[in-house]
Amino acid sequence: MTEPIENPALVAAREAQRKINEALDAGRSFRLEAGAGAGKTYSLVAALKRLIAERGPALVQAGQKVACITYTEVARNEIAQEIEDHPAILVDTIHGFSWAFLRQFQKALRDLVAEMDDRKEKVEEGGGVGTKPVDYDLGFFGVDTDRITLSHDDIPEMMAKLLCKEKFRRILSQQFPVIFVDEYQDTHRQFMEAVTDNFLRPATGPLVGLFGDHWQTIYRSEYELAEYPIEEIAKGSNFRSVPAVVDVLNKLRPELHQAVHDPDAKGEARFFHTNAYKGERTNDTHSKEDLLPDLARSTREALMLRLKAEGWDMSKTKVLMLTHNVLAAEQGYPTIAEVFKGRTDLFTKKEDPAIKFFAEVVEPMCAAYGASRYGDMFRAFGSGPAMTKHEDKADWRRDLDALQKLRTEGTIGQVIDHLKATKRPSPPDRLLRRDEELRALNDNPIPEDASALQRYSKLRNIPYREVIEVVKFIEKQTSFATQHSVKGAEFENVLVVLGGGWNHYNWPQLLELVKTKALNSKNTKGFYRARNLFYVSISRPMTRLAVLATQTMPDTALATVKHLFGEDNVEELAVAT
Repeated sequence: MTEPIENPALVAAREAQRKINEALDAGRSFRLEAGAGAGKTYSLVAALKRLIAERGPALVQAGQKVACITYTEVARNEIAQEIEDHPAILVDTIHGFSWAFLRQFQKALRDLVAEMDDRKEKVEEGGGVGTKPVDYDLGFFGVDTDRITLSHDDIPEMMAKLLCKEKFRRILSQQFPVIFVDEYQDTHRQFMEAVTDNFLRPATGPLVGLFGDHWQTIYRSEYELAEYPIEEIAKGSNFRSVPAVVDVLNKLRPELHQAVHDPDAKGEARFFHTNAYKGERTNDTHSKEDLLPDLARSTREALMLRLKAEGWDMSKTKVLMLTHNVLAAEQGYPTIAEVFKGRTDLFTKKEDPAIKFFAEVVEPMCAAYGASRYGDMFRAFGSGPAMTKHEDKADWRRDLDALQKLRTEGTIGQVIDHLKATKRPSPPDRLLRRDEELRALNDNPIPEDASALQRYSKLRNIPYREVIEVVKFIEKQTSFATQHSVKGAEFENVLVVLGGGWNHYNWPQLLELVKTKALNSKNTKGFYRARNLFYVSISRPMTRLAVLATQTMPDTALATVKHLFGEDNVEELAVAT
């Protein structure tokens, strides 16, 4: 009887975990480079569980913790749940972790505030620094007679500055003998530079474990791998995709070869282009040689119908467009997308308190009420109905009917004001505080650094019906997504649309440079930016991948495409006009 062949991805994953364990045992800092689908979070959690098992009681007894710094609240909650909130581990975002450390050192914080040249005028207007307590709860910088409040961006920057001082490095090292950084490639640049310069390069201080993938850097402006003078551990596994998709990834990125979890799994990876079309194409600043918008849309729709006829389940298919502006116009939330321009993660990941409240409470309540599912409605509300008489029921119906009308006819601000008055449901404290801050300004200009308040002020004037559409997008009730918004996600099938529309991403040039490698001072940053987003996009599918290029592809770019996908999987579409 022959022995079953072991899962190749599992073999590679075990090897990476062995190297992590060796580094932990030897007290060596390391960087785990885990490509798309490799199971980075699994490795991070496994390392935390090993530390808990071997050092947990000793850490707790010594009043120490392992710090695990995450990029988002969602990741924080996921990891904390996996380790059952063990007392030897502190899992928090960079802002939560940094502020918990910084708040102990009020005099040092006051000194840093006094050194801020760009804030001198505000500090003087507020009566100077003095001995005022420094706080962080509003998200924007301010000085008044009682206290100083820091902005969101101040926190990691101040943390970085304190790490340059030996006293604070010593205290941090004593409190946190091990620090893990999840998604290191997207973590605040100055913070990572301070960690590198003060801990990694001199090989002192805490053991630092970096977990991430520099090819998935899509949120920061530095898209190349920073210099980290520590051991690199490559995790050459792919537990997500079929061999047809992983083959494309391995050809694009041969230096991190991934082993598949099922060598016999069936699937496909195809590339469609529109070079055959010789009619008018775009020729503006941000879009060259693309199909005109209506034709691009009809070509995409025709391809989707064809894929469906060929066996694609479109209910399990995600269509990845480039920007929220393109997508939002089609989906019906263009103004919200504009308000969050540059910080789309705030609404796609529900980190903005208003969007989170609408998506998790208001919309589920209204959907349940509209379908007469009152049990579901009160579950979304958070408690059972306090109804002691017939009038109570009538009051509920009156308030919810008014809410349903405002959802389709009113603004976001009108909906919030209605809910503040009725408390059915009541807005959360974070949202109420933001509303109070705006009202306290009495129509005076919003401070320039109060970006969250500026966004909230603009949101209030937007028709609420845009929220209805954006919640459908956030809660995956639509088949469309942006390429930026799906990092970390996976889908059965994926159609990636490569077109013009944004000067930051030049797909024909990217595919040419993959082959020619003719990088120079002008195109290097754009190359890495586009390469990373392309890699993130094509690594999402489990079974089927199709890429549609609506821009004209030069011969060199097509040569790259044929190398990546295989000549038999590249097709020139006949564009119907």
